[in-house]
Amino acid sequence: MKTHVNPAFSKISFLLFHDNDDDIQINADVLPASANDLAQAADELSKWPNPPSGSAQSTLVFREYAEALRSDARNLVAALHAPQRDSAIRVFEALRKKCDSCHHFFRYDESANLELRPKIAGATR
Repeated sequence: MKTHVNPAFSKISFLLFHDNDDDIQINADVLPASANDLAQAADELSKWPNPPSGSAQSTLVFREYAEALRSDARNLVAALHAPQRDSAIRVFEALRKKCDSCHHFFRYDESANLELRPKIAGATR
């Protein structure tokens, strides 16, 4: 799934926040097209037959996140077609926060919490 979501997300992020850079030429159609790609990927995500969840309850949570992403992606498309850059940035930031929250639960790297240093008897932190 990340091969569908990540490219569009990254392109939108770059184009929204670097559009005013003098050395970057951006075609005005690229942002809405990338937002459409993201909206299609979000639609696929909401229909994913085997989401990375371990229970019926976590599957419901995953589906809620996916539906929120789909809604935000559609709002982003609308804001970019308007064009309403400030609104698009706000919608994109809300979308990004939802992605981060979902990834916290469904793509969480447990190895990051492992104690990598050996414990020394009597040592405190």
